[in-house]
Amino acid sequence: MKDACRLQILLLLVLGARVQECAACGQPSMSSRIVGGRDARDGEWPWQTSVQRRGAHVCGGSLVAPQWVLTAAHCFPRPVLPSEYSVLLGALSLGSASSRELLVPVRRVLLPPDYSEDEARGDLALLRLRHPVSLSARIQPVCLPAPGSPPPPGSPCWVTGWGSLRPGVPLPEGRPLQGVRVPLLDSRACDRLYHVGASVPRDERIVLPGNLCAGYRRGHKDACQGDSGGPLTCLESGRWVLVGVVSWGKGCALPNRPGVYTDVAKYTPWIQALLSL
Repeated sequence: MKDACRLQILLLLVLGARVQECAACGQPSMSSRIVGGRDARDGEWPWQTSVQRRGAHVCGGSLVAPQWVLTAAHCFPRPVLPSEYSVLLGALSLGSASSRELLVPVRRVLLPPDYSEDEARGDLALLRLRHPVSLSARIQPVCLPAPGSPPPPGSPCWVTGWGSLRPGVPLPEGRPLQGVRVPLLDSRACDRLYHVGASVPRDERIVLPGNLCAGYRRGHKDACQGDSGGPLTCLESGRWVLVGVVSWGKGCALPNRPGVYTDVAKYTPWIQALLSL
């Protein structure tokens, strides 16, 4: 995480932005409905973005540097046409516009070299915005994880987004940003849960090593449709770190079917290499 923040500081210096904004990556200006969640408070998740296609919300995303947003690759049908996409930053709800929000066009959509169309691996997309954004209390980057492994299983994390409350039930009028606390699960434990009641042989992996999971065996709290690409963040040493990106799941908040996320730490070198361009 320290290396990632140093890189963000360098980027800010090059762009002429204030260094202290990067030094505070993953630190919202305040202390800290997805299924089973609650409305977010103003400035609570300042890295949360809405990825929009032709003006409509399609996925969540996370600001990782002033000109870069990380989201999920499956949010973009092929062929990808960046000109159709924009990113909304600083929004607390999608139902009403605010003068403190920014809508920035997307210049490029970059996918990891190992991304597979079936979303089994590499389900990430790094978006380069048309121009760097000005940071504020509502718009702040989240910290990238150090390359390697995610925090240990059981670590309390939060998933945020504007997705459905449950399948077929969208957010109420105003569409407030939602957040829910979920514990981390390692990919093997998660894979065992996904085999419960499934016809897939136990020696055939459903949840692959490049993924991690978060949620509860009994269900009730989870990401849902419209949350794809959004952040799973964990508090580490006083900073919020982008541990996962919402990728897929079976239904929403079902028993033995926790949410599946792309493990960002496995892709930190790829992300950092692009941020330094």
